[in-house]
Amino acid sequence: MQQPPKALTVTELNTYIKSKLEGDPTLASFYLRAEISNFKTYSSGHSYFTLKDSQSMVSAVMWATYAMRLSFVPKDGDEVLVHCRIALYPPRGSYQVSVDSMEPFGQGAELLRLQQLKEKLQKEGLFDPSKKRPIHPFPKKVGVIAGKGSAGLRDVIVNVYKRWPLVELVEFPSLVQGKEAPKDLLRALALANQSGLDTLIIARGGGSSEDLSAFNDEAFVRALAKCPCPTISAVGHEVDTTLTDLVADLRVSTPTAAAVASVPDKFEVYQRLDEGQSRLETFINAFLARQRQALEYLSTRAFFLRPESIYAHQLENLELTSKRLDMGLSRLLEGHKAHVGALEGKLNALNPKGVLTRGYAIVYDEEGKPVGDIAALRPGERIKTQTKDGIITSEVLSTRKGNPNE
Repeated sequence: MQQPPKALTVTELNTYIKSKLEGDPTLASFYLRAEISNFKTYSSGHSYFTLKDSQSMVSAVMWATYAMRLSFVPKDGDEVLVHCRIALYPPRGSYQVSVDSMEPFGQGAELLRLQQLKEKLQKEGLFDPSKKRPIHPFPKKVGVIAGKGSAGLRDVIVNVYKRWPLVELVEFPSLVQGKEAPKDLLRALALANQSGLDTLIIARGGGSSEDLSAFNDEAFVRALAKCPCPTISAVGHEVDTTLTDLVADLRVSTPTAAAVASVPDKFEVYQRLDEGQSRLETFINAFLARQRQALEYLSTRAFFLRPESIYAHQLENLELTSKRLDMGLSRLLEGHKAHVGALEGKLNALNPKGVLTRGYAIVYDEEGKPVGDIAALRPGERIKTQTKDGIITSEVLSTRKGNPNE
């Protein structure tokens, strides 16, 4: 029996189609130019409508999260430029476009160009958060690019000097809107780059997107990315975001906020100094208290009560050692005296002159050498005979060996 062919359920079919449609990169994010019809916003905040041209139409939805960001109130017949993606609802098998942004077509074309430029610069890393530099905490020289005589420039000047009078504030007036504004901003930035600034502020009050277009100029944004010092952007209001805001090291909402971010507040510095002084005094007082307590403890010890106690025992040892040394030296000297006396006796006994005291005499020849052998003398020689009390000079008449008593 032949098996029936495998069949998909409707749910499986719609789910498969959904995965194909929503998985297509082209359909996941694209712009669509169309006319609005049947526009309706429900109490939930979600808006449902149709987008059409002269030949076709497609259902569309804008969830409340995105609808609340609209800068205008859409109505039937408006030609708009929307950014959207394809979405399919499987229970009904119908697809629609899910819109996340919408602008009237005239503005939308400019928005599209701006969005493409933003994506291009972002891919190049100009907006990379890791490249953001910290603002100098105590700058000596701050520059400001702003409209000449503008309220934004006055706000910066007043608040900078109010917070930190020590700073040098350098103004670089420039056009901030109009056809010539991008070129003039580049000129002002070139001057600022040569001025040795610690911080540069780019300031402008609020305005329409057309008024702020100079701050989306590609050449100016690229030049600002190469600024040698940290930059602060204060262009437009909080709801306005320009490419200058994205490339700057810090973005704030107003020129006043830029002034606050660029310099410290002298009163806060005074307060920190006072607090630091207070902490230092507390530390010093606590340290001195600990040292005083330690000194009081030490002052109760024997060393401070009787300082001599630390060497009294050593003095006793020194005195005892001195006595032992005296006794040892005395015994040593007595021993040496006795030894010297003995040696002296031996020397006296061996001294030839010692025999003179016992009645003997010493005979010397003419050369003064002791005569030890009579054979060394000849008749007629002169000799000297030394006795215990003098010297006798005589002449040898004759010599004879033997005992003188014979």
